[in-house]
Amino acid sequence: MKINYTLTLADYKAALRLHSRQTFGRRLSLILIYIAVPILAILGLIIWPFLHITDQTPTWIIILMNGIEILLVYLSIAAPISRFLQIRKNFKRLFPSARTDRNSSIDIGDECILSGLPGVSEVKTFWPGIFWFAQDNQVTMIYLNRKAFLFFPTSALSPDQRIELNNIVTRHGLRKEK
Repeated sequence: MKINYTLTLADYKAALRLHSRQTFGRRLSLILIYIAVPILAILGLIIWPFLHITDQTPTWIIILMNGIEILLVYLSIAAPISRFLQIRKNFKRLFPSARTDRNSSIDIGDECILSGLPGVSEVKTFWPGIFWFAQDNQVTMIYLNRKAFLFFPTSALSPDQRIELNNIVTRHGLRKEK
């Protein structure tokens, strides 16, 4: 089964979202960075004036709290901006700078998976080397190891191809995650 598709930044973001949902550790790290740190920063901004009003708080605690608060506010602002820029940069790295189109192809058979950028590179992976399989309505991912994966938009698959892909994955004993 050969699939030709065009990758977009939205497909790449969907792949990263699906990847982050695969393990508890990845979910926890995102929760800590994008939810817990801003909440701590807001709590620190609420508590900070009360520390300055009371004369009972030692100076070193005030200085320490100010430093921690500055760090939390910086991380709350810098982490999302940095992630946004890094995602765009990594998406651009998927394709050689000389190429203007984002067309790719993947050929999935019973023996191996052949993926590549036409005229640039090709990767042949045999099924015993496949680590994991994940799929949702937006993207299909084939893991080569815990952190490296091939992905393509699920919309590039016809309903028959989707059934065939699921049958191939089942025949090779891979777990399918949604």
